[in-house]
Amino acid sequence: MEQYTITFLPEYKTVTAQSGETLLQVQIRAGLHPDAPCGGKGTCGKCTVLVDGQQVLACQTMVDRDMTVTLPETGENRILTGGLATQCQPDGANRYALAFDIGTTTVVCYLLDGISGCLLAQASTMNPQAQFGADVISRIQEVLTTHTDALKISIRKTLAELCGQVCSQAGIAPADVGTAAVVGNTAMHHLLLGIDPSPLVTPPYMPGVFEALELEDRELLPIGGSVRLLPNIAGFVGGDTVGCMAALRFDRLEELSLLIDIGTNGEMVLGDKNRRIACSTAAGPAFEGAKISCGMRGAAGAVDHVWLEDGQVRWHVIGEDTAVGLCGSGLLDLVAVLLELGIVDESGRLEEKVYKLGDTEVTLTQKDIREVQLAKAAIRAGIELLSEQLGTTLEQIQKVYLAGAFGNYLDPASACRIGMIPPVLEERIHPIGNAAGEGSKLSALSGEEFEYARHLAGGTEFLELASLPEFQDCFVDALEFEEDA
Repeated sequence: MEQYTITFLPEYKTVTAQSGETLLQVQIRAGLHPDAPCGGKGTCGKCTVLVDGQQVLACQTMVDRDMTVTLPETGENRILTGGLATQCQPDGANRYALAFDIGTTTVVCYLLDGISGCLLAQASTMNPQAQFGADVISRIQEVLTTHTDALKISIRKTLAELCGQVCSQAGIAPADVGTAAVVGNTAMHHLLLGIDPSPLVTPPYMPGVFEALELEDRELLPIGGSVRLLPNIAGFVGGDTVGCMAALRFDRLEELSLLIDIGTNGEMVLGDKNRRIACSTAAGPAFEGAKISCGMRGAAGAVDHVWLEDGQVRWHVIGEDTAVGLCGSGLLDLVAVLLELGIVDESGRLEEKVYKLGDTEVTLTQKDIREVQLAKAAIRAGIELLSEQLGTTLEQIQKVYLAGAFGNYLDPASACRIGMIPPVLEERIHPIGNAAGEGSKLSALSGEEFEYARHLAGGTEFLELASLPEFQDCFVDALEFEEDA
């Protein structure tokens, strides 16, 4: 088998590759973290590079000679780190504590004073597993197909790097940290621990491990003490949802409340101090930029808000730079604006072949709108069926808590205009930022809080939407856009 030299610019990183490898595989092996939301299937068009001045897809380009590959410039991603400031009395068992939130897209690390609870340092980065696919199913399939530890190794390396960064900022050694807490969805949990993820994609779609774990494993995290992993509720409702509930003190809420964390899955909990039910909907990665022709993450150049002003379409770009794409909140706004203008009708039909946003290169296609419909219908169906299961009406929901980056930046009016969230709830929507990260902090600071998280998970009912006979009809009905704002 022939070997060739591949040079990546602008890093001037040179690696040896074998004939038959794709450039995407070489990038991953070189540690360059390419953007490949579709997992290398050639369907998303995001892994473009220049080879000899020609633009190609890295995942579809085979190594057949020495190559100089120019990688695209990428702006710094906007990563949400703040959230609810839930009060907690640290148990003082450790001088320093770490808290991690492993999201499907991003990873956030917090270093805490174990005595006062104060935040000493924080760091964040993109989840390196994204190079194997934007969604958890793609990553699980990668593990089941290749039978390698690449995803486990990549996320553990990232946790160690973030640990090193925050400890360096605070002037301490990782060995000085007495405990750490980790939250993440069930797939992230399993991939981190090297647990077989096949039960997550096999009926009845339940985790291989449910319970909360406390482990002393230097390979998992190079600290001086134990690592606490919050429990899982179901195959697609994991420790991140438990962390959100802990931060909200969900079992103490007087008012009927709906918690929604919208990512590649839409995890939801509806209830109050008397009862709570959780579910997960396959929202897909549309709101994180994947499967959208001009979709991108929240970075410089992304249109993050669109609105009507004196009958004209206006927009804002992150970094006040040239618009190059749409992030989730901008996508939501643009569809809502086009509905208002009648350019998109209630069925989702776009009256023109492609809509162009002013004088920018940002466009929206019919396929893009269909992706938005699929995502928003899944979330809306989940809300309606949770309400039905709990024996309540939508009107009786008093508070809607939106967790996560997308929920933090979206315009509630746009979410309701397209029907993702019932319009009756628009004035009851409250963004709560990175609530999962806040829940992780609580468990890091106190053993009692860790037990509280365990208690919350154990007392939460789970609703498997796909098993409900009415789910399909509800989902299909929710595909239509709202007629009125």
